[in-house]
Parts: sequence; structure tokens; C-alpha cells
Amino acid sequence: MTNEQVKLDRRLNTTSAAMFGLSYMSPLVVIATFGAIAVKTGGAVATAYIVATLAMLATAASYGFMASRNPVAGSAYTYASKVFGPATGFLVGWVLLLDYFFIPMVICLLTATSLSTLDPDVPFWVWVVVVSAMSTLINVLGIKLTDRVNLIIMVIQLVMVAMLGYLCVVAILHVPGAELASVKPIMNEHTSWGMIMAGAAVACYSFLGFDAISTLSEETVDPRRSIPRAIFIATLLGGAIFIISTYLLMVAHPSLTFESIDTAAYEIVGQVGGETFKTVFTVVVAIAFFAAGLCAHASASRLLLVMGRDDMIPAKPFGYISPRFKTPVVNIVLVGLVMLAAMKFDISTSTAFINFGAFTAFFAVNAAVIALLTRNSAERKGRLALMIVAIFGAAFCGSLFLSLDRLALELGLSWFAIGIVYLLAKTRVLKRPLPRLATDI
Repeated sequence: MTNEQVKLDRRLNTTSAAMFGLSYMSPLVVIATFGAIAVKTGGAVATAYIVATLAMLATAASYGFMASRNPVAGSAYTYASKVFGPATGFLVGWVLLLDYFFIPMVICLLTATSLSTLDPDVPFWVWVVVVSAMSTLINVLGIKLTDRVNLIIMVIQLVMVAMLGYLCVVAILHVPGAELASVKPIMNEHTSWGMIMAGAAVACYSFLGFDAISTLSEETVDPRRSIPRAIFIATLLGGAIFIISTYLLMVAHPSLTFESIDTAAYEIVGQVGGETFKTVFTVVVAIAFFAAGLCAHASASRLLLVMGRDDMIPAKPFGYISPRFKTPVVNIVLVGLVMLAAMKFDISTSTAFINFGAFTAFFAVNAAVIALLTRNSAERKGRLALMIVAIFGAAFCGSLFLSLDRLALELGLSWFAIGIVYLLAKTRVLKRPLPRLATDI
């Protein structure tokens, strides 16, 4: 059997794909950014997440539309290639690699950091190696195993979120004069719409990962229907969890005074649940990060697979699928090795890479929908609402891109420049055409 005949294994359904995306986003990620958003918004954290949810649902609608037309694993790279041509598609895919390569590394860094707090005597690099090795092994063994592990961890996360919500409600009801139904986490005298929009930009980071569902198109049954539904379900559920969680945390602790902004949510967890619950919660957060890392690892390997299969990057290593495991083993191992860089990088530098790639991809997919509907009158018929939604999504994602800090722009543009050089070399300064994707849009 030639490797061209080896395909990814279709094992997933709508629920599995949606849980994959939700696990990638991680419901407990709200803990990491709560303090920063609370300060930025003057306490209107829930409103920031409402705005972010609406914006991400708009982008999710664009991803769903494009995924229904292109049931392959290339995500934004495939969609941009189909609409704008292979050169633009390659550059979008190249920039997207920043997002997909560095998210697993950042998650590995966060997981190792959480584990190191449990046993400071174990060297940090040991945790990095253990996390990377486990993620690599599980992904190599197949998407079904990855799906099962994710489902178990997702159930644990949802139980923990429910317990935290319950403890917040109990704490609120036991405070004289406190109101469970309060408008202060929505709008108060300390906030403004400008502050809320600034907080919404940070809140959008919690949604990074819903787009990765589209990389499962070749491992999902009936992807033209299942993938769009899964993208919408994951984004909506994630947004609902983020909004409700932050609302209850803010009502339980209406003050903006924290010992540390970075650990603000953990302080509230300790207040409402005690130190034992806080310890258990911290362990579950570490497990949740690991689950998100599994999903990020899988998505990065699939993007490399599609770009390799299209001969945009060397096909022999990157386009290979293991006949035994039905997974892109070479790509999975490569991403696992990149995760080891967590020993040397810090959070701020790593997230700078991620933000540039993610917002570029989000904008590109919305722009692809707008361009497709504008060019094709038959497609445009009956889809005015989708056009409006895509324009809103593109405008919001464009504003997020413009809000990136200097480091993110410098790193992202440098990587983009390398991609242009590679593109010019591959096409002999545009004298040789790039290969076109096999399926039509």
C-alpha cells in the first residue's frame, strides 16, 4: 500500500468534534485571565465575555460555512487557498503555523508550571519532557484514544466548573446584603465601553482553539454537517461557561483588590471553597491544560499534513500518514519536539507568536466568506445575514490584530517575511506556479 492510499481514520461524530474544540479552549482557562480582565473592565468581566462571545460566534459562522464546502483538514489555509489562490493560502497557512506550533508549547509550559508547584523538588525540565512525551504518545496512537482521554478530562472540568459555581452561589447567599442577581458584573460606575472593549480583546484569547475543530474534517463522519455544528456548539458552550463563571466570581468577590492580578481567580476559589478545594482545583487546572495541549498537538500535526500533502512544504516527511496508526506520526513527533522549547521560552514571548497567527487566520476566514459571497451571486442569494456576520467578524478580528503589542507584531512580521522568502524560492520568484488543491470550492 502506497502512502497516498493511507488516510486518516474517520472515528469522530459531532459531539466528539465539539468536545475536542471545547477541550482545546478549556473551560478553566478563564481562571488564568480573570484578574487582568477584571482590572481592565472595572469589574465588568461578564460583559467583556459577552462581547467576545458574539465576535467569536461571528467568526465561527464563517468557519462553519467554509468547512461545509471544504471537508478537509487544512482550516484557514485551505479556505484562503480556495478563495484567494495558492500563494495567499500558503502565506495564511505559514502564519497559522505560528499559532498551531506555539500553542502546544505554551500549554506545555503552563502544565509544567502547574505541576512544578505541586512538587518543587522535581526540576522544571523534567515536567516539560513528561508532558511532551505523554502528549506525543497519545496522539501517535490515534485520534480515538485522544478523543477518549479528552472526553474524560472534559467531564472532570465541567464537574469542577459546576462545583465552583455552586460554591460561589452559597458564598453569595451567606453574605448579608449580597445579591445573586446583580448588574455590577455587567455594567457599573467604574467601567466604560472603551474599558469593556479592551477587556473583550483579552477575553478572545479564551476562545483560541474553536477553529481547530476544522482540522478534524478528515477524521469526522459526515464532516460537511458535523464540523460546522461542532464549531458552533463549542463556541457557544465555551462562551456560556465563561460568562456565567466570571459573573459568579465577580459577584462573590465584588472588590477589584487582589493580592496578585495573575492569581486573582485562585484567591476567590480559596475564599469560597477553602484551601483543600483550591488545591484540588489547581490540580484539575493542570489536567485541563494537558487536555488542551493534546488537542493543540493534534491540530498542528494535521495542518502540517495538509500543507505537505499539497506540496506547499516538503511532502515526503510532512504528508506521511502511518499505515499502522492512521496518524501523521512524523508531524506529531515534530510538534512534540517543539514543545520541549517550553524549557527556554517565557509566557509573554510565546503568546506573542500565537496572537499574530490566530488573529490573522480569523480575519482571513471572514474575508474569504465575504469575497466568495461577493463574487458569486448564486452563493450570495439568501445569505445576506452571513455576509453581515462575516463583515462584523472581520472588523472585530482586524481591530484585535491592530491591538497587538510591538513584540507580537515584530515576531509575526519576521515570520511572515521568512514565508515570503520561502514562497519566492519555491516559485523561482513567481515564475513557477504553486500546486492547486484537488477539491473545488
